[in-house]
Amino acid sequence: MTTKQLKWEYYLLWTLMFFFALIYTTQVVLNHYYFRTYALDYGYYNQAFWDFAHFRVNANTVFEPPLANYFQVHPGFTLLLLSPLYWLFNPIFGTYSLLIIQNVFMLLGGYGVYLLVRRKTENFWIAVLAFLHYNLLWGHYSALSADFIETTVASCMVPLFFLFFDRKRYFLAGIFFLFMITCKENMPIWFIFISLTLIFIYKDKRSRLIALGFGIFSFLYLVFIFKFLIPYFDNPDRPYSGFAYSALGNNPAEAVVHIIRHPIETFRLLFINHLGDKIYDNIKAEFYLVFLLSGGLLLFWRPVYIIPFIPLIAQKMFNDAYGRWGILGFYSIEAVSLLTLAVFLATSGIKKVKFRYVLYALLCFSTLAVTMIKMNHRTSVWYDKSKEHFFRSAFYQPGIDAQKIRKQIREVVPAGSPLAASQGIVPHFAYRPEIYMFPYVHDAEYIVLLLNSSTYPLGEESFKKEVEKYLQNPEWKQVLNDYPLLILKR
Repeated sequence: MTTKQLKWEYYLLWTLMFFFALIYTTQVVLNHYYFRTYALDYGYYNQAFWDFAHFRVNANTVFEPPLANYFQVHPGFTLLLLSPLYWLFNPIFGTYSLLIIQNVFMLLGGYGVYLLVRRKTENFWIAVLAFLHYNLLWGHYSALSADFIETTVASCMVPLFFLFFDRKRYFLAGIFFLFMITCKENMPIWFIFISLTLIFIYKDKRSRLIALGFGIFSFLYLVFIFKFLIPYFDNPDRPYSGFAYSALGNNPAEAVVHIIRHPIETFRLLFINHLGDKIYDNIKAEFYLVFLLSGGLLLFWRPVYIIPFIPLIAQKMFNDAYGRWGILGFYSIEAVSLLTLAVFLATSGIKKVKFRYVLYALLCFSTLAVTMIKMNHRTSVWYDKSKEHFFRSAFYQPGIDAQKIRKQIREVVPAGSPLAASQGIVPHFAYRPEIYMFPYVHDAEYIVLLLNSSTYPLGEESFKKEVEKYLQNPEWKQVLNDYPLLILKR
């Protein structure tokens, strides 16, 4: 290969990298700029990020009731590990920092896919098609519409784990492994299945033993989480709610027993609406259709690559929350972080290179079509098109003067003062000890409301009544009323 050809390939890859970086950044930056990021979860993460960076154990006030510590919701340590980046990113990006950091991890995942596929195929164009496919998958844009999520950051490192494992750089693979399994309590379960897959696809004894070690460690860490970590961080005022699989049992042990005793019924739960309400019909079917058309169908070429998707699909479909069943938010991020790699490795045995070019080009076209169609319409309930469908003009012209609103808030509300605010305001001002999502006011000195935005957690009528209550309360006075912005001071 000539130096000229290497340079040309280098420029093409980094042009594509820049292109997708631009798309991802446009999506997350404009969502935050126009107050389309949410108190839950971005305000929650921003407050914790700020606290951890200042060497404080975060007592998070965004949740109601406020959390005694950040780890009550999930015993995950990804944000804690990322917190030193606050000092690097915050001076430039402010409250956009976690969004930019997440984009970097997502792009690194795609680069890991490119490197491993090129290593396994020794073909630049197939590796480029793999990079394209990874970045066209619906689940990345859906995850970004959920603002920042620890699971997204950790999941995007799976391709790099596979890359270093394949290179027999087991120490580096182990670093990525630890980073991922300490993200959330479902990650060790996933890695038990990933380890099993590695045992099947690698034939040398050392690789199999290392993979077995990862699997055993994952199981032991899973036991440690449920036996020690969750009880340690649990608070009676807000008990742990991460296990939400009542169709299987009340805890992981009961779930395992149910699966063994009732395998047919368990299998049915993967496809049926087990909550009963007809409004949730076809949400599961939509996920399967999108997954198969985006490459999942090709996994059957070498079914061993289906194994790591088993726990991902099970945790989606058995869950009590219908929102997790489909293609909304970050609930597909683990699957799409691995899907490209699995598809391209599963079909790497096809000998006719021209056939593979056609197959992968069609796959990229199919994936792009599915992603664009599903940005416009979804079966899933509560799809927020405004945060994800960046092909619409409304995405760029939401009809508010965001710069003016931000300036007015900063002029009126002192930095660090206790604050209760609309959920779109909270993420922008979460770098403070006490910030609450209206209507929860507690000891707030100011209430800051956007009257034309989301009223969550209240309905519109309840929100209006609650606002009127504070307007009539002599303890509070208006310090700014410039629609849509209303600021009250205690």
